[in-house]
Amino acid sequence: MQTNLLMKRKALKVLIIFLLFISTGSAQLDKQSLKEQIDSTVINLKCDVSVMVVSADKYDVIYSYNPDAKMIPASITKMITSAAALMKLGKDYFFKTAIFTDDINIEDGIINGNIYLKGYGDPDFSSSDLRRMTDNLQKLGITSITGNLIYDESFLDNEYGGLSGIYKSDTDPKYWPYVTALSINKNNGTKDPAFEAANLLAEEFVERTISFNGIVISGTTPSAARELVKNLRPLTNVITDMNKPSDNQSAITVFKVLGAELKSVPGTLEKGAEVISEFLTNIGIDRKSFEILEGSGLSRYNVVTSGLYIQLLKYLYDQVNIFDDFLYSLAVAGVDGTLKNRMKDTEAQNNIYAKTGTLNNVSTLAGYAISRDNELIIFYIAMNNFKSDAYTYRKKQDKICEYICQFSRN
Repeated sequence: MQTNLLMKRKALKVLIIFLLFISTGSAQLDKQSLKEQIDSTVINLKCDVSVMVVSADKYDVIYSYNPDAKMIPASITKMITSAAALMKLGKDYFFKTAIFTDDINIEDGIINGNIYLKGYGDPDFSSSDLRRMTDNLQKLGITSITGNLIYDESFLDNEYGGLSGIYKSDTDPKYWPYVTALSINKNNGTKDPAFEAANLLAEEFVERTISFNGIVISGTTPSAARELVKNLRPLTNVITDMNKPSDNQSAITVFKVLGAELKSVPGTLEKGAEVISEFLTNIGIDRKSFEILEGSGLSRYNVVTSGLYIQLLKYLYDQVNIFDDFLYSLAVAGVDGTLKNRMKDTEAQNNIYAKTGTLNNVSTLAGYAISRDNELIIFYIAMNNFKSDAYTYRKKQDKICEYICQFSRN
């Protein structure tokens, strides 16, 4: 299958390779020499290592090292979350935040009743979004609200801290983000984002001289309430903003939204885990090869094998309608996201689309590489239980990626 990425790059590929060869003197690697180079990179590492390299088209194994090892994935877990979201919610899914009222007649410009601010799990909802919603409310001719402002975060559960403090020796609680169905500005600097969002909305009323003398309280939106205005954010935008910088708050929120949409409201980690398990097993991945408890990779109790990622990334490659959306959500070596400063001035720069993962004593990298032959290659690299700084292990991963990009069947 020729993806848009490969077609766009094909015209420039020969020139790029020529210039890189002149500047770096990098050799072309056949399958045997690729094996030798990667073996020499990983064999003396003082940690647990698992590596798998497979062709996206031919689906033949190009390189394998300890492929069945069960490893902690860290943030490459977000690839699983985003893949499930694209496949189960659909690329045209929108995250919504809406303002409702229980007044059936607003033609006089007066809301004789309550107003409701309800979140449906948009992790990127911001104060600027809230201002636009208030602008649109004002355009409806609303001049007065006689009731209260009720904020509703019931679409997701109230376990705001994820798995913080649940499992022994798991990631420190201070690293777990605050997750709610009604977020505001990535929930930074506030202990109650939903309440903060509602207060900001009340302040927007004052700015626009919309009369409001009620109180701001938590509650649920009546099923018969009338939707007045809404803010929509495409799933594809959320996934890109999740994967490139490796945003944990987004990933856990999307994980819970999967549970809410495909199981029942409220969305929970447990329901999200059910959706993920069903998704992975339905595409042929052995249930015994993984344990995914949350969607960000923060938990050290997430467990995967190389086979999961190879099968998942191959499956996504074969989904023509969503593959480019998934691919372009990943960081590009030497260009952006968590790979912005990695693999610069090497053949891997611009040729690696991948997700990084980092926890204490854990470093992972998985994604796609473009070889010397313009062949798309799937790769998975996991390193666990090392004692020194992760920088050393990331450099080893980068070197492996360089070798993959030098691979040629010709």
